[in-house]
Order: sequence, then structure tokens, then C-alpha cells
Amino acid sequence: MKTLAAHRSFNIVRSSLKLSALVVALTVSAAFAAEHDDGALLGRLKDSKHSLADGIKQSEKENGAAISAKFEMKGETLMLSVYTAKAGPEKDAEHNALIELQGDASKSPWTPEIEVFEDKKHLTRAAMQLTLVKVSKLTLTDAIKKAEAAQAGTVYSAIPSVKGGNAVYDVLVATADGKSVHVTVDGKTGKASR
Repeated sequence: MKTLAAHRSFNIVRSSLKLSALVVALTVSAAFAAEHDDGALLGRLKDSKHSLADGIKQSEKENGAAISAKFEMKGETLMLSVYTAKAGPEKDAEHNALIELQGDASKSPWTPEIEVFEDKKHLTRAAMQLTLVKVSKLTLTDAIKKAEAAQAGTVYSAIPSVKGGNAVYDVLVATADGKSVHVTVDGKTGKASR
């Protein structure tokens, strides 16, 4: 009897954790997508001296595995931002340093400032992203390559998320005609869909 009650209790906790992770992922994804509906950002991508993949590669040299990356506007400056997990996806968020590297994308070389997250908002977002990368079979760079194969243009955002209970990467691509196309890359199969 105790074992059955303990099993039910475990299942309730596990279901609650899954639901909480889904709510956080959806909230973060919606907020993030809203940030990128900015025409100014799309218009400024041509000024970047670096691709998203370049920023990821540079960030991973000394700062662990990339868990998300994006271009964004900070005032009038086009910024390239990469979140990393210093100890890699093998370690959970509690035993990891979650970091943002952010710098002016229009300058070469890219010399990002490094911030180790300590505030609740960034820790929550980065911990969720780390967890999704951890359960995915694709790296962030793999997801970008899959999105590039599915949609011509410039990838300007790659963020892990949840869709249908599965880890996915939400990738935003700027097309040659100045539009933004959302590509979802399944974290397990690698299938890209628009």
C-alpha cells in the first residue's frame, strides 16, 4: 500500500514539474518572439560582422556549451548574445555557471562582455534552456544548420523551447525581403518545419 501511494505521489510531482517547465518555456518563448518582431533589428542584421554560429563557436571555446543565441537591439547598437553553461549540458543548472556573452555585432573582432547570471529572471530562463538542450539530441549549432537548410536567410535567434511535450529549437530567420520566418527544429529527430 505504501509503495502504491509513493508511486502516485511521485507521478503527481513529476507531472507538476513537467507542467511547470512547459509554462515557463511557453512564457519565455512568447516573450522572446515578441522581442524579435522589431523591424529595426531585421534592418540592422546586415551590419553584423558575425553570424550566430560564429558567436556560438567563439563563446564555446572558453565558456562551455551554448544553450541559446540571438541578435538583439540595445538602444541603437546591434548586439550578439550567447547563453552558455560553463560545465556543459552534463551538469544541471544547480551545479553549473550560467553565463551570457554579449557584445557589439558590428565590430570585428567580437569582444563580448561576460556576465555570470545571479538574478532570478536570467537564472530561470537559462536553467530551462539548459534542461532542454540536455534532453535534445541536437546542439544549438546543429539546430541552426537544420533551420538554414529549411529556410534561406540569416538565422538571428535560436532558443530551445517545448512543443507538444518535446524539446525543440525555435529558430528565427530573416529573409532577403526583410521578413522573419519561424522555423521549429525537433530536438530529437532534427526535423525542421515552418
